[in-house]
Amino acid sequence: MNVHKKIICALLGIAMSSPVLAQEMSVTEFKLLSTDLTANTRGTMKMDQNGETAALIKIVTLEKGFNFNGGSLGIVGTVDKVGEIWLYVPRYAQKLTIQHKNFGTLRNYVYPITIEGGRTYEMLLDIGTGRYATITTTVANSEVIIDGENIGQAPIYNRYMNYGKHTIKTTNNRFEGNDTVVVRPVEDKQKKEPLMFNIEMHDMSDHYGDVSVTVDNNADISFQGKKVGTGTWQTQLREGKYVLETHKADADTAKTAFTVTALKENSVKATPPTPHTGYLNIFTRPRSLTAMLDGRTPIDLTEAQSVPVGTHSIDFSRKGYYAQTREFTVKRFQITTDTVELERINYVKPQAFYFGGGYTLRSMSGLTGILGYVYKNHDAQLSYTFGTGNSDDIYWYDTQSKLLGSVNYKMSTLAIKYGYQFRLLTRFAAVPQVGFAMNTLSATIVSGDEKYGDGASSSCLSLGLKLLAAPIQHFYIFATPEYNFPIGKNDAYQSIAKTADLNAGGFAFHIGLLGNF
Repeated sequence: MNVHKKIICALLGIAMSSPVLAQEMSVTEFKLLSTDLTANTRGTMKMDQNGETAALIKIVTLEKGFNFNGGSLGIVGTVDKVGEIWLYVPRYAQKLTIQHKNFGTLRNYVYPITIEGGRTYEMLLDIGTGRYATITTTVANSEVIIDGENIGQAPIYNRYMNYGKHTIKTTNNRFEGNDTVVVRPVEDKQKKEPLMFNIEMHDMSDHYGDVSVTVDNNADISFQGKKVGTGTWQTQLREGKYVLETHKADADTAKTAFTVTALKENSVKATPPTPHTGYLNIFTRPRSLTAMLDGRTPIDLTEAQSVPVGTHSIDFSRKGYYAQTREFTVKRFQITTDTVELERINYVKPQAFYFGGGYTLRSMSGLTGILGYVYKNHDAQLSYTFGTGNSDDIYWYDTQSKLLGSVNYKMSTLAIKYGYQFRLLTRFAAVPQVGFAMNTLSATIVSGDEKYGDGASSSCLSLGLKLLAAPIQHFYIFATPEYNFPIGKNDAYQSIAKTADLNAGGFAFHIGLLGNF
């Protein structure tokens, strides 16, 4: 009795250590795929040694490591595909031998139909450890999961399942199905037909909740290995605990665990991915200024700062200086060093076009319009003063001292001036000026009916000092004291000057506003 037990134990030990060979390798089905053009399509077709298009046999199997022998006609080639092996054979091939180190040998399998070149065939190869099955569901296009592996959407054809017990789960939105099936060998190889499993689906709405996920920085959201959204994601999930991931370029992926409660709104604030960082070490002149990172975040540049990897813009500004924007590229674990120097604002510009106006205070005052240009501090100016102030009434008599009438006068002036600009302070300048002016009188009748002296003119040379103050950029307040030296008068002006003691020159003071660009 003990001898018998020892023999049985030895046999069991050999069986446990040997490859699984429940049955011999066999072919469950071989057929022509009449609508499949793979064998005769450019890119997937192959030529045999005679230069003719080979036939393609798609061998359905989840295993790899097979050796094929086509006898005297040989094998054209093989290509491994997911769930298949593509075997190319010459036309009129008759038989095939298949070998595998674990599953044995299928010798001299004779093709049941004629093999034609450029045609595609399908072979269901049974390695002897299971059977082929077709899996369907009562709700179309459901996801099918066998023993924890997602194998695609139903219907599933020609799925090879090893002998034994298997768990099949199916899902489609709120519909679910579960079944446990047993795959058993059959004694009669001729009756080894594919199995059929139809999984009944049930509405599980009462076990689902709405889920709304948000994450900062517009990061990508992944769930169960698939990207499902960017920044936000809304879905429905079965009650339970889950984990999602957020990720973004140049950042470490972050995980967020959450729990879904059935029949409720479940809001999830996901943890954003942690950005990779580097350092910015920016020296500035002047040292103290305002810096804004990417237009929104104040940054202290008095010492090196840690910032996210990537290209960033920094706005530099300080009162009295031109603002400046620069871009910097930051690399992970590296220090980006640079120097930024702000240029002082030229409130008083050595080169500018300017225009404006003001008031001219003199014996006969007026409103003055000014137009000018400064080039390398050389200042050329054109002005026109519209007379607004009247002279005293002037009485005109004939040679017999008979009163003819009385008039008063206004004086308008066209002037051209040249000066040289000296900047005294940041916002102040002085411009010594020399110029030439043409004065014209316009008469207004007070009594009588004659405009005596209307249009009388005189000319002057002027010497003045234009003072400029710039409270803000592109804006001047000016004041110009000057003295005008008469150099010429026409007869009418001389007659008026003699009668009324009206001086052609004298002191004038201009004040007003100028814009400069």
